Amino acid sequence: MDAIVATGLTGAALAALAWWWSRRRRPLRTGADARVPEGDAPSPTKVAQPAADWAHALLELSLGAVTAEGAAPAHDDAIAAAARSLERFASEPGRLPRRPQLLPQLLGALNDDASSAAQLAAVVSRDPALAANLLKLANSALYRVYPAPVGSLERAVTLVGMQGMRQLVALALMQPVMHTEGGAFGRLPDLVWEHTQYATLALREHARRPGVDAFAAQLLVLLQGLGAIVVVQALRDEHARRGLAALPLPAVAQLLQAWAPRIGRVVARNWDLPARTWQSLEDSGAGSELARVVDTACAAGARALGAMREADAPGNVAPLALAAS
Repeated sequence: MDAIVATGLTGAALAALAWWWSRRRRPLRTGADARVPEGDAPSPTKVAQPAADWAHALLELSLGAVTAEGAAPAHDDAIAAAARSLERFASEPGRLPRRPQLLPQLLGALNDDASSAAQLAAVVSRDPALAANLLKLANSALYRVYPAPVGSLERAVTLVGMQGMRQLVALALMQPVMHTEGGAFGRLPDLVWEHTQYATLALREHARRPGVDAFAAQLLVLLQGLGAIVVVQALRDEHARRGLAALPLPAVAQLLQAWAPRIGRVVARNWDLPARTWQSLEDSGAGSELARVVDTACAAGARALGAMREADAPGNVAPLALAAS
């Protein structure tokens, strides 16, 4: 019964937040084009719809309304330099974030239908820092299911079940890797992390489509979030070199939107993911059902995050998705 109630709450909350957020969104303003990966460049006659443009939403939350006003040539130079830096990641894997130590074992357990939540908790317990991070997430306003605090991994297993543990473990594993300072971009890295959490929650609804690997979808969202952090780091460093203040430029949003998934896949190639997981990611190219699910979840996550931020009540977030299922 708790699972049914929590699942219903997830869908209702996300639907309500999507409607509310769509009513207040401002239209995307166009500006100087950012350099984007070959094959991903938008048509010059088309502008991405704001509802699907999660990068636009995060930049707006971080720095204000997205506009080309106030941009100087130095800003264009900084964005172009960041794009060149990102292009080098494929040939310089040593610059990528380091793979979490327990990733192979945890991904094997997470992707094994025969694994139990207790077995997963046993793997997590080998790393005290990871276990503490997981419990912190389980007790956060976004994931807490019951008023009583979750004090142990065993208690977490009882409350959230295998599906919930998969979600929590993956998030807890990636959170330290995604931590970075925003510099001129302020709280944008924190917003990327929050958006990643909301998007993974949205996947509980959208990944139920036939033929969709729910775990691969979650991993794609996490890797895209990590890719977004790398993009923010590149932008931050190039702005710092020039002593520039960050502006909410359309070109910044376009660079973030285009390069985050690309960098996420570069990370996946260099982290030696299990064969089944890697095959699912390889099959998730543009236009695939898995890619559509991820895009939909990321858009829903951006709307939900925007609504919660607008309400300015992060401590009152409902426990949306982790009841046992």
